[in-house]
Amino acid sequence: MKHLKFGSILMLNIGLSVFLVGKTMASQNDTTIAYDSFKEAYSAGNDALKNGHYLEAVKAYRAAEGLASSAKGRSDAYNAAGWALVRAKKWPEAKAVFKEAVDEDNDSTIALKNLGFACFNLYEYGFAGTEELKNAIQYLEASGENEDLLDRAKSELSLEESYAQTTPEPEPDLKDKSFKTLLAMGDAAQANGRYDLAIKIFKHAAMAASSVTSKGLVANRQGKVLLDDRKPREALAYFEEAVKEKPNEKVYLNNLAYSYWVVYDSGKGTVEDLKKSADIYYRVNSIDSTFHNDMFKVVLDELKEVDPASASQYTVGDDTSDSDSAADVKGAGDDGDK
Repeated sequence: MKHLKFGSILMLNIGLSVFLVGKTMASQNDTTIAYDSFKEAYSAGNDALKNGHYLEAVKAYRAAEGLASSAKGRSDAYNAAGWALVRAKKWPEAKAVFKEAVDEDNDSTIALKNLGFACFNLYEYGFAGTEELKNAIQYLEASGENEDLLDRAKSELSLEESYAQTTPEPEPDLKDKSFKTLLAMGDAAQANGRYDLAIKIFKHAAMAASSVTSKGLVANRQGKVLLDDRKPREALAYFEEAVKEKPNEKVYLNNLAYSYWVVYDSGKGTVEDLKKSADIYYRVNSIDSTFHNDMFKVVLDELKEVDPASASQYTVGDDTSDSDSAADVKGAGDDGDK
């Protein structure tokens, strides 16, 4: 079965001689700003980025590009603008700008790595199909960096290719099947990438569920299918249902929190989705401080940048003395049926 991985988190080191795009002027709060030098424009971009004004940072970096004196400077500037667009959760735009950075300097390992990162997330977040996975592999291999992401991209592509080569079998007869049998049939369909069929089977299983435990289990299964199908917004309702049935089940809470995070990080949601993710991860952390607190920390770091007041309400427990370790518990996309 395909398992959902944690969203990619990439920290980009952008030094002073970094980005450029075609004008020497930038608009800020409806005021046109003219810059006298690359350094001035680039510094303005850095300040805007630091303060969370990501689109204003892009404008300043684009102004800096027009003042660059070399292809290397232009590439660095595009790279910085691309990162600002990543922070703004504008993935298609970020990819286009990172591609400009590589076109200016195809020896830049950072630009190649970031272009691969953007391509991967265009696939991961449902903006594009396997062509972007192939692009991600190409650019990541050329960069020689981020081996973990490269391995993920190769694994995802291998799965997609195996799904494409599988000859679909006729839809099975679901009549009079037991709950347990339906779960197994749904799992098999999901493992073969037949997500629509898996959802259909799990819906039958939901009708056959007779207890709180079984209802929560099948709702969680449906959410997992939609996550694998890169539809996190649709997955939310099922994970909400699973949590409704079993409010203190940390696995269901974790999957719900993760889905809200993906909706936000993909740019298809809002800061409210990020806040919900943080709140639910806090509940998970309160139940088991060792259970995926790495993702809780990721979400809080993001929230600190966009809404420091909200982030200040939370603390992360990290009780390593607990008998369970991070290696012993299940991850995102878990069943909860140990």
